[in-house]
Amino acid sequence: MPGNPGRNYYLTARYPTGEAALALIKSAPDLVELGHDLVSRGNWQEALERFNEAARKFHQAGDAGNAAVALTYAAVATAALRPQEPGAYRAIAQAARALGGVGLKLGLREAPSSDVAMEADLLAREIEVAAGRPANPEGFREKAQALQSLSMEFRNLVGERVMSLPELYRQGVVRGSHRALPLAARAEEAMGEALISTDPKAAAERYQSARLYWAQAGRTAEADSAAARVGAYSRSAKCWLCGREVSGEGYHFYSMPSELTDVVRRGGGDSVLPSFNPTATAIYACRGCHNAVYRLADQIAYRRAKELETIIEYKLEQLRREIASMQAHIPH
Repeated sequence: MPGNPGRNYYLTARYPTGEAALALIKSAPDLVELGHDLVSRGNWQEALERFNEAARKFHQAGDAGNAAVALTYAAVATAALRPQEPGAYRAIAQAARALGGVGLKLGLREAPSSDVAMEADLLAREIEVAAGRPANPEGFREKAQALQSLSMEFRNLVGERVMSLPELYRQGVVRGSHRALPLAARAEEAMGEALISTDPKAAAERYQSARLYWAQAGRTAEADSAAARVGAYSRSAKCWLCGREVSGEGYHFYSMPSELTDVVRRGGGDSVLPSFNPTATAIYACRGCHNAVYRLADQIAYRRAKELETIIEYKLEQLRREIASMQAHIPH
């Protein structure tokens, strides 16, 4: 099992940095400790350089074990500089897993390298799963399943233990059970988007579950956003244009700005569902009518734009001829 410079070389004073430090510090263990000191100051780029330099010195001395530890610290520093790159966390996991359980110094904590590898893998997957928006319901279902699975892994594998990497990266004290909550919320939201095309009421229920998870995580803005979706997806209306009754505002029906007089409002028929908003400043249109209106508007706008383009080009051509005529009469 390789040695552990993090276990043996704790600092009691700050080192100089930059070229002055390199002029004074020669040994690989000292370079590792300088790297830790730079990490404590948030100077990740210089810490990365010192850890890599330490790894080179350990290799030169034939100490492959401590070289591997120094390279793991370098991977940790790289991820701090590239926090949105899953590959940076994968590199931590690969390097830490190869150490076989050695204790790693991460800020004020010492964590087994196996735990660090597991954390890094989870953080890499968290970035990958959160990326992109699916194009269809099946894609949303797959995303929901991946998020739910990852949430359960944070709960089961990390649990109430404080995660070393997020704490080192100044993200606060984060426990696995707490990190799982936003993932569970996003899983419910993704499932809601998978259901909205066929069952808006079920989609609203999923967003209600997401709202509760966001609230448990202390994420008020996200909880409010989910609550707004609950209200929209559970809302029903009668299409002003065709009379179809639909549920799911923002997907199956939309609000379109309009102006309604009292007489017009009273002529809405006997449906219990509204066909316009409470302030009578917009009507409700089902998805079919809404799209038809907007496509027709687009066609009209395009046609009018082409007409204006023709008129403008004619006027420009007239202007060019007039300028040419004026230039012809200017004596040279």
